[in-house]
Amino acid sequence: MKKAELVFVPSPGMGHLVSTVELAKLLVALNSNLSITVLIIKPPYDPNLTAYIDSLITDTDTISTRIKFINLPQDETQKGIPPNKFMTTIIQSQRPHIKEAVAKIVQYSSLVPDSPRLAGFVLDMFFTALVDLANEFGVASYVFYTSSAAFLGFQFYMQALRDKQNVDITKLKGSDAEFTIPSYVNPVSAKFFPALMFKPETLTVLLKGAKELREVKGLMVNTFSELESHAVDSLSDGKYPAVYPVGPILNLMSESGAHQNSDIMKWLDEQPLSSVV
Repeated sequence: MKKAELVFVPSPGMGHLVSTVELAKLLVALNSNLSITVLIIKPPYDPNLTAYIDSLITDTDTISTRIKFINLPQDETQKGIPPNKFMTTIIQSQRPHIKEAVAKIVQYSSLVPDSPRLAGFVLDMFFTALVDLANEFGVASYVFYTSSAAFLGFQFYMQALRDKQNVDITKLKGSDAEFTIPSYVNPVSAKFFPALMFKPETLTVLLKGAKELREVKGLMVNTFSELESHAVDSLSDGKYPAVYPVGPILNLMSESGAHQNSDIMKWLDEQPLSSVV
């Protein structure tokens, strides 16, 4: 079997980067011919995340030798950017750096015999605008979806509701109207939609992302079939890219201190065994 390499591009958030690294560990453990390069976008505002990123480079005990990390040039202009424009700004500023890093990977593989060949991109769920880069390199694009399968189905449904039925979703705020969303067992009232659905700037980002998600070859979702069997089945009717439940992706061995002495963790520790999902 030929050696292959995947390029992961996670977004600079603890909830995305940590689970991405754990997924990379899982994949290389399952396939001895697979190597992974993770392109790291280091945020200028999160010291905990920066410390975690720095630890990845030196953690030779738990990180496979077939997983490499490349720090992309840091962009100080990210400071002070409104949340609704943050991801778009990162994509624009980091696109040339990502392209350059991947070009070097391809060049190396062409010069070194028996080295892995680029097989695809695994993009963060917020970085779907980079699908065209995978196309440019002639490889497949996948997405690691760090939310639930049910919400993935909700995102697809909302995009179709706007684009195919011309529904102005922002006008549903406070409405009692119920929608039969395939990824949910029961109808969902509009008044329970996330608040970001009623803000034009965040709604646009969410629905644009849903449209781009339809263009990838596969969606790796941080869930497992036994937890979300209905949602996973609803996404397996051939209308969407292939869905692969790869979870639960957890970093149970983390020593980052992010949850130490947390009120939430204290409360959980006090609950009866097997009483919390």
